[in-house]
Amino acid sequence: MNRLQHFLRAKTQFNLHSPFVYGLYTEVLFSRADGAPHGRFAEVVWRLERRYNVAADRSADTATLDTHDGCFLVIDHPHRDETRWQSIIADLQWQATIDLFSVGLAVSNSRLSKQHFILR
Repeated sequence: MNRLQHFLRAKTQFNLHSPFVYGLYTEVLFSRADGAPHGRFAEVVWRLERRYNVAADRSADTATLDTHDGCFLVIDHPHRDETRWQSIIADLQWQATIDLFSVGLAVSNSRLSKQHFILR
């Protein structure tokens, strides 16, 4: 998927019907915070660490966080390896997957139903 296709399919917070994803979107992914690192991947990981007060286990292009709201997997540029990203979306371990184009986020939380979100 290229950036234009993503932009045309992507939704904003006004189209979200999942309270969990809406809260994640408004309170974590797009809230204003001073001191955030540069780079979208590093910023998302930093915001999740601050929100849940946990440290992320990081590798080259992924980070995982275990929180009281479930497990988060953050992927830098998920469309670089489209096959890998599609297999994560299809994996039943991850109830919610969020595609921000430059960052992919997968959430394992038994209270959520299986959904995939493409967000701006």
